[in-house]
Amino acid sequence: MRVATIWAMAGLLMLAGCDRPKPRTVPFDPMALAPAEPEPAAPVTGLSGSLLRLSGRAAAVVDHIGIVVDPLNHPPAATPADQPILIDGFAFDDVAKAPARAVDVVVAGQAFAAAYGRVRPDVAAFHKTPALSAVGFRLVLPAGALALGSHSLTVRVIAADGKTYRESAPIPFVAQ
Repeated sequence: MRVATIWAMAGLLMLAGCDRPKPRTVPFDPMALAPAEPEPAAPVTGLSGSLLRLSGRAAAVVDHIGIVVDPLNHPPAATPADQPILIDGFAFDDVAKAPARAVDVVVAGQAFAAAYGRVRPDVAAFHKTPALSAVGFRLVLPAGALALGSHSLTVRVIAADGKTYRESAPIPFVAQ
């Protein structure tokens, strides 16, 4: 009888512990912090065309290409071409440890200016540099802007001084 009482009390204690849910870490969603912005009718030509390209890789990460999350680790990223293609992520001038002057996304040999300066507290926290809190970029290519088939994307990070840029490694993707 004594053992049954102990088991019953243990069961009640376990059930009582279920009243309070465990705290859960919610993944960071940069889009949740960003205000809604109008989608461009056509992308704007990039700013990096007349600048000097430096050797070495840019400090840039692409979070999405269309419907694909983390496209660098899911090659080739396949996304529908009959709907707008979102390209977003973050980038900064890693030499100056500061936000870049601007970011261009190069697709199919064309450089497009990305909207730059989106809030990314995760980047600032990771690098322990508060100045890197607004280093997110976003570009939306209109539906039908890319031909069907294989493409490659690179990110050009224009240095904080605006005189040079570095380019990311190419990321393959498929418009289908």
